[in-house]
Amino acid sequence: RSEGLAAGRESEGSVMQAPRYAKSLIAGGASAFLALGLASVGLAEGASAPSTLRESFTSKTAAQQKFFGTAETVKVLTAREAGAPSSAEGVRSTMTRLPSTPAYKKTGAWHKTLRGDDTVRELELFTDEATGAVAGVYQLGCALCGHRGLIHGGIIAMGFDDLFGTCYFRNRPRVDHANNYGPGFTANLDVNYRRPMPCDRGEVVFVAKIDRVEGRKVWLSGEAYSADGKVKFADSTALFIATRKRPQPPPTTG
Repeated sequence: RSEGLAAGRESEGSVMQAPRYAKSLIAGGASAFLALGLASVGLAEGASAPSTLRESFTSKTAAQQKFFGTAETVKVLTAREAGAPSSAEGVRSTMTRLPSTPAYKKTGAWHKTLRGDDTVRELELFTDEATGAVAGVYQLGCALCGHRGLIHGGIIAMGFDDLFGTCYFRNRPRVDHANNYGPGFTANLDVNYRRPMPCDRGEVVFVAKIDRVEGRKVWLSGEAYSADGKVKFADSTALFIATRKRPQPPPTTG
């Protein structure tokens, strides 16, 4: 379990400044969130000021109230229970393949650094526009192992985190984040390892979806399956938090 939200705190009368290298962020986003999220004290245009920093995380917009419930009312289903396919064939037959790697991921660890014949050999991304669910179909080589012949648990966690990022960014308009907030980062990632995931045994399928939204907080969940969907290797949940938008300076005149 990775706890990305530690004890971020602003001192009275001062504002932390985002580092110049903020565009080069370590996967997982926890340290980046502390630098950018808690430091960003600007409010979304037209939004009322929350009474506390904590309230700013969870104040739900009107759109979020309409489409997303609360922790008390939402029954979190697995992707399979929610109707998402868990096999490679099911993903390809019911979801739309993204034509290419999203531009914001082309320089990332999963889509560039780990790509190779003995690492992430094949990579296909799919989306369900109706539900917002996403899926990744991968072939993972044996250079990604921990125990001999078994994919390292950290690699599986990275696969989840990367797909959660794809799910979140594709759904920013759906969760009312596109215009109201800045970029979102992983604040928490939990992974339950159910079965060992072998390397070089054909394709594996990762699926992800959004479960709940409250203000800047977005909860996601996902599972990883064998190509035929019969073996669940792992399941995961994540919390993403969007930064607050900095106010734009007034236009200069004259």
